[in-house]
Amino acid sequence: MKKIIHPIAGTLAILTIATFWTFTALSELLGSKALIVAVKSAIPWGFLLLIPALAATGGSGLALAKGVRTGRVGTKLKRMPFIAANGLLVLIPAALFLASRAKAGEFDTVFYAVQAIELLAGAVNLVLLGLNMRDGLQMTGRLQRAGQASFDVPLIGKETVAKNTTAFRFAKPAGFTFVAGQSAVFTLAGQSRTFTIASAPDEPDLLIATRIGDSAFKHSLKALSENGVVRVSAVGGQMTLHADPARPAVFIAGGIGITPFVAMARSAARARLSRDITLFYANRRLQDAAFLAEMGEMDRTIPGFRLVATITEATANDGVFEAGPIDEAMLRRHISDPLAPIYYVAGPAAMVDAMLKLLAAVGVPRQAVRFEEFLGY
Repeated sequence: MKKIIHPIAGTLAILTIATFWTFTALSELLGSKALIVAVKSAIPWGFLLLIPALAATGGSGLALAKGVRTGRVGTKLKRMPFIAANGLLVLIPAALFLASRAKAGEFDTVFYAVQAIELLAGAVNLVLLGLNMRDGLQMTGRLQRAGQASFDVPLIGKETVAKNTTAFRFAKPAGFTFVAGQSAVFTLAGQSRTFTIASAPDEPDLLIATRIGDSAFKHSLKALSENGVVRVSAVGGQMTLHADPARPAVFIAGGIGITPFVAMARSAARARLSRDITLFYANRRLQDAAFLAEMGEMDRTIPGFRLVATITEATANDGVFEAGPIDEAMLRRHISDPLAPIYYVAGPAAMVDAMLKLLAAVGVPRQAVRFEEFLGY
């Protein structure tokens, strides 16, 4: 329900403020004094719609964030107090003041000064709400990058790679290019989601993997038969391996957040790159760990690649897997100089938030960290 309320309430808030702003500007530029009075008198009644819409937008956003304060989720949450304060402290008092002055016929310097402030405040809230809507659309994969080609790709195979986790393999079309670690928008039956491509760029297929939960999109994807077609477009993302081979890389993956690191590890292995890469891979239980066997094989066969797998629900290290969540002690056991590498973090939003706080506590500068949140829907 929150996933439905949030975009609807946000859209309603934007449309309401845009309507106020447009009618105010048009009445001032083109209308008579009687029209200005009518517009100013009507706007306060619109607060009966705007205030609940803003409250529902903020409340549902907080509920969806589940305590996360980083990435696009964190950016959206940081904008909401400014939107609320702007509305409560500027827009509402200004609108009530202007309605009172208009009814009294007092169109003086004070009226137009407050009018200018109201228009500016309304424009600021429109921009902030619009940025929040853009970020929300990007997180769900509904906003595609303009000017990029799209391709219809047939499904050529699928397999279960962990509990409730399925990998889907699509035929890669001619002309489709990406960098290992990047994601793309996949569209099926009118719905779109963003998935990281887990295959290396020079492989003949496109591989994605996802947990299969309650999402209608994911159930449709799982039900897709062989040769069924999905549209793929909008390749992008910054989760790509840095250019300096002398600087170590540390990958930190939680659950299905392993996919960009599978792509980067495969790409480095296929290109025979000499890189110092340490992969920390956390799962609640062993059966949740997708691609674990492949990463273990790379640990044994590829110089410079090390796997540190941890089971967070375990209580004791069994000699093969670490026990418990990734923490500073675990990080320092395996990384001799924690300030030397570039860090890459991917997984559920709460896990990413915890890892960013951990790295900050260790002293890793934010510019040495790249991250991506997997929202799971």
